[in-house]
Amino acid sequence: MCCVRISRVSLAVWVGFVLGASSASTRGDEFDRIEGDTLALVLKTNEATTHKRLSINQIHALPNIFADARSAFLVARTDQGNVARLLVAPAFRKQPSGQGKPIPVLVLERFDTFESGNLSTRLARGKDILLFEGFSFDLDSGQVVPEGQGGDLKFESVKEGPGLLALGSAAIGTLNKAPATPKIPAAGPSPGRTVLPGDYAGRYRLFANGQWSGTLDLIVDSQGKVSGRFRSDLNGTSYEVEGQVDRESPPKAQFAIRFPRTRQEYEGLIWTEGKGAMAGTMRMLGRPYGFFSIREGGRFAPEGEEVSLGEIPKNGQHTVWLSQGKIRLDGQLTTEPALAETLHKALENEPATSVLVQAPTEEPFATIHKVLNVIKEAGISSIRLEPTAPEL
Repeated sequence: MCCVRISRVSLAVWVGFVLGASSASTRGDEFDRIEGDTLALVLKTNEATTHKRLSINQIHALPNIFADARSAFLVARTDQGNVARLLVAPAFRKQPSGQGKPIPVLVLERFDTFESGNLSTRLARGKDILLFEGFSFDLDSGQVVPEGQGGDLKFESVKEGPGLLALGSAAIGTLNKAPATPKIPAAGPSPGRTVLPGDYAGRYRLFANGQWSGTLDLIVDSQGKVSGRFRSDLNGTSYEVEGQVDRESPPKAQFAIRFPRTRQEYEGLIWTEGKGAMAGTMRMLGRPYGFFSIREGGRFAPEGEEVSLGEIPKNGQHTVWLSQGKIRLDGQLTTEPALAETLHKALENEPATSVLVQAPTEEPFATIHKVLNVIKEAGISSIRLEPTAPEL
């Protein structure tokens, strides 16, 4: 892309970074916690300042409100009344010819848009989207759009300099500090190797059968009753969790994730050493699968060992999910033309690219067949079709 992000560095030394490497991306775990009611109320509090336009200088001057992200945090209300969270960074991009002055751009490092009437539903998400001067972005669909086609934000240059403009009824909000988020009522797992019911409480990254993943928040009361939420990476929707820690055998717990038309039922054992991970079996529609989960901030390797999960490589594997005519590629809402273009580019970068297509059994065959043809026309020869639960 030949652009350099310039968040949180002096304006005077921007150009000095144009030919260098961009800063390492951050995980943004604190960013992920700003969701639901917390996100919806941000623009309604006295702690937020609403803007119709933010100059690059203003974006640069915003305080770091997250310990794990150096980019500017913004909250936006879209023209459809939905709410979005963003991490943005000004940047310079070299001219394609390598000659002339670099041009200013804005990088949407991460964004998530949630439905105003159902805050557990994520409408769109994305990362590392580059906005050139004059580009408009529709947060509701997660796409760059032409002028007058529903854009919420626009990167523009005026006499005073480049900046980010909120279009129409959309608005941009900034904060001086991170909003308070709900806390999982647990100080962490108990010391020693004895497992107590409360040791299951916490936030986990959950992975099941290589098909399902997401963030799992568990709360355990004094009687061992389990409650919480699971936010799916596939579609961004949040689902209720309920269950019980086995009182006779505390290392074991059962809990279920309730989807609209089915349930995933888990039985897991927490690791006694460090209590930083949990693994076991999951059943859905009568079929057993394996799962594991890693506690946020927990220890899952022997003391003294330097082990990091890092980013889990996909090795050219992509998932297309269909439900009620909607298409998601790796969890992001998309269209047939965009699907074809993205997969074609993926194939150019990785000749072994393969696609898993998941769809509920009641999805019309015509819809599935049409999407399969789109994938084939993109050049993908390795395609696997698998039934799944609706809205999963």
